[in-house]
Amino acid sequence: MGQGFLGYGSALLATVIWSGNFVVARAVAALIPPWQCNFWRWLVALAVILPFAWRGLRADWPGIRRHWAYLALMALLGVTLMNTLIYKAGQTTTSLNMALLVPTAPIVILVFSRLLYGEPITARRLAGMFLVICGVCLLVSRGDWDRLAHLRFTSGDVWALGGAFCFGLYSLFMRRRSHDVSALGFNVATFFLGLLFSLPFTVAEACLLPLPEPGPAVLISILYTGVGCSFLSFWLWTLAVDRIGPVRAGMVYYSLPLFAAAGSFLVLGERVTEAQIMGGCLVIGGILAATWPRHAASSTTKKGKTENADGTERDA
Repeated sequence: MGQGFLGYGSALLATVIWSGNFVVARAVAALIPPWQCNFWRWLVALAVILPFAWRGLRADWPGIRRHWAYLALMALLGVTLMNTLIYKAGQTTTSLNMALLVPTAPIVILVFSRLLYGEPITARRLAGMFLVICGVCLLVSRGDWDRLAHLRFTSGDVWALGGAFCFGLYSLFMRRRSHDVSALGFNVATFFLGLLFSLPFTVAEACLLPLPEPGPAVLISILYTGVGCSFLSFWLWTLAVDRIGPVRAGMVYYSLPLFAAAGSFLVLGERVTEAQIMGGCLVIGGILAATWPRHAASSTTKKGKTENADGTERDA
């Protein structure tokens, strides 16, 4: 009972902290460009995590060298691109729309699990994907279906979907993580490589655009996302998965839009429209239909099989 309470509480707190990232993306959109916002966020995260990981880096170093290509791909998806696209989205769309679109990543996982691993897409998953697509269309159109015909590919909703695509691939390839690199070593390596990949784009952006003024809003936002969203939430999520497993922890993650809606209303004063409510219900309902384990009481589905947080099956 105590372990379950700690696990669910940790997952919920991590989700609440992550939901603030979308409020931050909207709040600082006019104050700091996306590449610079992302770079400073992960630099803070790297500085915070290094003291905890330093002792184990010597043991992790052979594995890091051996799997450098995989770590580089994960860094590109999870550190360099994903949140940069979210911050870019924050310039032209609402924080709630971003929070509703990014959790479509499990659908990306289902599709690429089929393409890369040959895992079946069942009728239940197809129905869920259909609901998600309808919800995304409703969110992007804001309830005006004629808007879809004139949708520009530079809109914030499309950038947010790009962030969801990166997160989906990142989560999918996480299954290939070798255990000869610890979790802390994995994060140090991906944080560092992601920052390295971001550096030329960050420098170019700083040369082409006016430099941001380091005011309180910018500094607080970078500290919040660096310490909270990148470091603290990672530790809480690891604790949650250890206690309740990835499936149940993943279900808690789908409450993210609710907290993002509350944050955007309280902090930014954004109005929640009927189209957003309907679209969000379709997105969340479709994701749950596609990924909810067949036997919710247990993550074990078949003899010798267990179910991942993304709803796919793997050998136990």
